[in-house]
Amino acid sequence: CIRDRYGPSVHSKSITSMIENVIVSLGDPKHHEVILLLKESQNLLIKLFPLEDNYAFSIDELCAENVKFFVASFNKKIIGCGAISIKPDYGEIKSMFVDKSMRGNGVAQKILDQINLEAKKEKLKVLRLETGLKLEAAVRIYIRNGFSFCNCFGEYVENKTSIFMEKSI
Repeated sequence: CIRDRYGPSVHSKSITSMIENVIVSLGDPKHHEVILLLKESQNLLIKLFPLEDNYAFSIDELCAENVKFFVASFNKKIIGCGAISIKPDYGEIKSMFVDKSMRGNGVAQKILDQINLEAKKEKLKVLRLETGLKLEAAVRIYIRNGFSFCNCFGEYVENKTSIFMEKSI
C-alpha cells in the first residue's frame, strides 16, 4: 500500500533559526541561480524516472501567465523553488525543489506554505500535484500538509512511477 510506504511521518528535526531567515517570494524562472536549481532537479528526475514519465515544466512554461513561481532565498542565495499553475478548476503544484545542501530544514514547507496562500488568494478549491514514487520525502511533506492520493488528472497518463495527490483548500 502506498500509504504504508510514506506515512504517517513526523518531522523530527527541529527547525533552526536558519529557517527564520529564509525568504520566499515571487521569482524569475530565467534567473541564473534558478536555472541551475532547475537543471539539478531535471538531472535527478532523469536519473530516477523514464523520460516519458517526466512532467516537469520547462522554463517557458514556468513563465506563463497562469503560473506563479516562487523562490526561497537564504543569505541572498536561491536555495529552493516551487510554482502553482492556476487551472480553471484547481491549482497544480509544479517544480518544487530544494538545494540538496538545504534539505531537512523546513525550506520546502515554507515554499509550500506560500503556494497554499496563493491558492487561497486565487480562491481555488483544490490543489493537485504529480510526483514520483521514488521521491519519498516529497510524498511525506505532502501527506503532512493534508494531501491524499487521487487518480491522475488533467493531461497526465497513468504510469508506474507517478503518484497523484490533492487536497481541498
